[in-house]
Amino acid sequence: MTVRKIEIGAEVGKGWRLFKANMGVLILGGLLATVVSVITCGLLTGPLMVGMLLIAQRLLKGDPDKPQAGDVFKGLDSFMQALLLMVITAVVVAVLRLLMAMGGLPVLIGGLVDLVVSVVTLWALVFIAYEKATAIDAIKKVFVLIKSGSFTVPLLFAMIAGLIGGLGMILCVVGIFFTMPLTYCLMACCYDTLFGDEPEAIDLTSTQTPPPPDLRL
Repeated sequence: MTVRKIEIGAEVGKGWRLFKANMGVLILGGLLATVVSVITCGLLTGPLMVGMLLIAQRLLKGDPDKPQAGDVFKGLDSFMQALLLMVITAVVVAVLRLLMAMGGLPVLIGGLVDLVVSVVTLWALVFIAYEKATAIDAIKKVFVLIKSGSFTVPLLFAMIAGLIGGLGMILCVVGIFFTMPLTYCLMACCYDTLFGDEPEAIDLTSTQTPPPPDLRL
């Protein structure tokens, strides 16, 4: 299985312009997803991440029915698969932490494996969101793509996107409401370049100032 080639700089630029043009709905949607995730003790984290990915994709495609922040709950359509993926990820991470604590796994190697797990999880979420894949099939697809040797750059891109998302938490907790929605935009643009059949419906090369964002729920 092969995929189209991407340029990391170009995809970051497209993702940033998509975010900048729709900052209001994306930040409000991210805030809503975060609050609900906390209230539900993380139970809805995966499904709401899927919802944010769907919002980003619809914005990218220029959906005439402009997405609203409340559309983040459309990720609940993939509730079971997104939740299962989060459970699998949590178990793997817990095992890694245990092995490192017991000295059975060097911290450096464990940290690298942990990073790989986060990247695989992010791409698996993308496949659940955009291809309606099951959690197991989404994980399998990531490893099939890795085995093909044509997915190295997309993996690196997801790693960068994930680091950008976490940067808001490191620098300032409230910053995550800006950086996480940006991560979803980055992944939506990257997926579209790799697997999409239709061109973007909005101009992601323009540097013109966007209209005021729509803050309606």
